[in-house]
Amino acid sequence: MHLTHGYDLTTAITNLFIFVTSVYGFIKIKDKKWKLFYLFMSIDSLLGALVHGIYLSMETSLILWLILAVFFTITINTLFSIFLKFKIRYIIILSVLLSILVIVQLHFDFNFILTFALYVLVVILICIYHLFKDTYPNKNYFIYGFISQVIGGIIMLSKIKISILDHNGIYHLFMVLTLIFFYIGITKKK
Repeated sequence: MHLTHGYDLTTAITNLFIFVTSVYGFIKIKDKKWKLFYLFMSIDSLLGALVHGIYLSMETSLILWLILAVFFTITINTLFSIFLKFKIRYIIILSVLLSILVIVQLHFDFNFILTFALYVLVVILICIYHLFKDTYPNKNYFIYGFISQVIGGIIMLSKIKISILDHNGIYHLFMVLTLIFFYIGITKKK
């Protein structure tokens, strides 16, 4: 087992930042749906750290990417459960359908990252709409978190590099910021 280097290694390290932030949120937050979100986010980031941080065979890497794609879709779809009051079975159905789409895209060598980015953008817009429509406590923090996510997503798709961080590492720092804003929104008293 050998560690990667360069941008892959710094991306793995920023995944670990997300992991620590997610585990902290999972431990501290009482709301069951938010706990699920932070739990799945911690799994996503740990798998991401493995994929980026350790040299793996092509087959192992592909399997981990597929598992990561499934967990990532579940993580994103838990936001529907939180903000739109979707039942868990709908979250599973949406996650399976998106995962199948990603597997098909991988098979035909299409850019599944763009599909995820567009899907995440749609989820964010729907959740923001519901934040404005409903009387959700501390809604500004959730909106800040979603804005952070959009900015990070734009950076990720633009493939920007800054010093030792590439677009993935920079995006991960915005993800940490999103998790912090969500945590404040969840735990702050009105």
